[in-house]
Amino acid sequence: MILNELELLDRLTHPDPRRRVIITPIVDPREQFGPTSVDIRLGTDFKVVDVANISHLDPTSGQDNAAPVMRSYQVPVDRAFILHPGEFALGASMEFVRVPDDISVRVEGRSSWGRVGLLIHATAGFVDPGFAGSITFELHNVSRVPIALYPGVRIAQLCFFAGTPTRLPYGQKKFTKYSGKTGAYESHIYQDPEYDVIRRLRAEGAASR
Repeated sequence: MILNELELLDRLTHPDPRRRVIITPIVDPREQFGPTSVDIRLGTDFKVVDVANISHLDPTSGQDNAAPVMRSYQVPVDRAFILHPGEFALGASMEFVRVPDDISVRVEGRSSWGRVGLLIHATAGFVDPGFAGSITFELHNVSRVPIALYPGVRIAQLCFFAGTPTRLPYGQKKFTKYSGKTGAYESHIYQDPEYDVIRRLRAEGAASR
């Protein structure tokens, strides 16, 4: 069940910390709250892959190739990060978000941004119960003109879904990589356990030759 604005307000002020939703800071509730969503703002932290320092992305090669060198940019609130056509960058929400173990969240772009060709996530549009941290944006400009992105602008919206409490909140998962992180946090896909299997098979094959 998707929460409406009154149900979300109840969760934001709930007396039981185990059931409370945290979104902070909320700068202007009149601007940010919709009927079944709350807008979140773009932070000041951006990361872009330094393509000059990587030949390709291969998660089996460890951190250097799976999480390539990324240039970090801290953009002042009165300046813009320019995302050129076809470019991809990581950004992060200004807000810190924490959800209890009976709430999941969908991250959606605002239609105003979609209409100018800005995508705010590639695949990571879902937030598991028990998550805590800032929301990472996978920013992609699919238009034919550069887009100026200013920190503090409302760039995405969160929709909250109530369910029964999970027995495995996100922060307690064995292979959790992004719990509690803030800022634009790069991929750690190379830590996925299936790549350990591939590396071991490669090593065994090399030893047998």
